[in-house]
Amino acid sequence: MRTFTILLLTALVALAQAEKQPAFEVASIRAGQSGRESVEFGPASLTIRNARMVACIRWAYGVQDVQIIGPTWLNDDVRFDIFAKSASEVKTAELREMLQALLMDRFKLAVHRDTREMPALVLTIGKNGHKLVPTDTEGSPSFQTGRLNLTGKGATLGQLCEFIANEIHTPVVDQTGLTGRFNYFLDIEPYFTEESRKAMGPGGGPPPDASAIIAAAMQKELGIKVESKKASVGVILVDHVEKSPSEN
Repeated sequence: MRTFTILLLTALVALAQAEKQPAFEVASIRAGQSGRESVEFGPASLTIRNARMVACIRWAYGVQDVQIIGPTWLNDDVRFDIFAKSASEVKTAELREMLQALLMDRFKLAVHRDTREMPALVLTIGKNGHKLVPTDTEGSPSFQTGRLNLTGKGATLGQLCEFIANEIHTPVVDQTGLTGRFNYFLDIEPYFTEESRKAMGPGGGPPPDASAIIAAAMQKELGIKVESKKASVGVILVDHVEKSPSEN
């Protein structure tokens, strides 16, 4: 009897957890194209275009590319378009949970969290205070890139960290304590030396001293101090994921 009771309670807990897992009312997944990845979301919808699997997982779990550890093909040029709607308006955190559930269902994604000590850029507020402009903007942040500059509108500092991390392939850890959304303009061109320009990677990739350049620009223009040092970084370990989704 005791064994039966334990099994029954376990089943009830699992059922309750399944019922709490938010899910999209409708969703479709199609093959994407090579090109710019984008994520657009509103109170009741999510649109992901031309995304590698690592980008889908990144948005679902709110982490940076470099925090995702799994099969090498996650970064390959295998792209997906995802269009999904919820039955009612929800917060962004719930949209992320819905995407997690969708990836688990359609790609059989299985992950677990861990922490790793690794080299990172650590952000703190400079001694004279930050220069970010607070805003009440909701919805998707706007990132516009120019020649070695970036304009952010309605973005959290975490989203800025994610953008930088994915550009220079280095974890960026926010220890500023700042919350909310901000507008900002970051121009790194004045901080490039002639040696930096000559050392830029193929296709205009970041130079070896990209971290130092970004640190100088953020300190001067945003009032954010950036230090390169080892830090404990949360990671998502991908235990299993299929290359192709199940049918819509």
